[in-house]
Amino acid sequence: MLRFRALIVATLLAGVPLLAFADGAGSALGVKQQAAALLSGETRVLRVGSDIFIGDRVETGPQGQVQILFADNTELVIGPSAALVIDDYLIRNDGTAGKLAVDILSGAFRFATGDSAKNRYTINTPTGTIGVRGTEFDGWIGKDGVPWVIRHGGTVILCNTAKQCDVLDDVCEVGKIAASVEILGDSRESTGETRELYKRWFRWIDNESSLLRKFWFVGARDCLNAEPKTPSYPEGHDDNGDAPADDTDEPSSQPPPTPSEPPPDPICTVRCQTP
Repeated sequence: MLRFRALIVATLLAGVPLLAFADGAGSALGVKQQAAALLSGETRVLRVGSDIFIGDRVETGPQGQVQILFADNTELVIGPSAALVIDDYLIRNDGTAGKLAVDILSGAFRFATGDSAKNRYTINTPTGTIGVRGTEFDGWIGKDGVPWVIRHGGTVILCNTAKQCDVLDDVCEVGKIAASVEILGDSRESTGETRELYKRWFRWIDNESSLLRKFWFVGARDCLNAEPKTPSYPEGHDDNGDAPADDTDEPSSQPPPTPSEPPPDPICTVRCQTP
């Protein structure tokens, strides 16, 4: 049976477990409670040092969380009530991945590419695929199977089953893969219910304390914990939607009044004129 050892990291409710290293493609550091792997109808509770096999379906309970560091330094995290399948993983002699294919099925997830060529990664979701180019992102898949993604670094390529694609290439940019791919804009401009949903879905942006520091993303917290960002407008445009102001220096078409022709008195009426 094909298998690989990945670095499985998690924090117990009482804190971070002691680190233990083993030979192989990766080393197991720990597993949070309520995490299991299913293969061929058999369920294994994930513990420190557990092997993960190609074809494993990894699931977490309401309090579960699994952080995985692959041999090529690819990072993958799934949160509570989440599920994924390790579809394929081949490691080359130089330590890079010949292929890494993961099916993310539900729940919160975090992903960062490692040392391997970006075309070696395949991330499948229920409604499409997520491509990576030097990428860091958080995601969420709810009961409807629609993945929502927020980009932190690199380029994230979102494609639906019809092969229609779009990209996230700005910091804190959010997109989703539904019947069509939608780019929803900068999360820092979100307010009210939308921002609260983002905080719930992208759980580690709001609080990364449950993760080992290796799995933290620099600047991620700013995406949802800063004051809502004011949208930018083109130069000369105000935020009331008015047209750009005319600030040209071109002279007026009307000549200025001369001393012999004083400007009319604004309060004078017709009766002021000389008969």
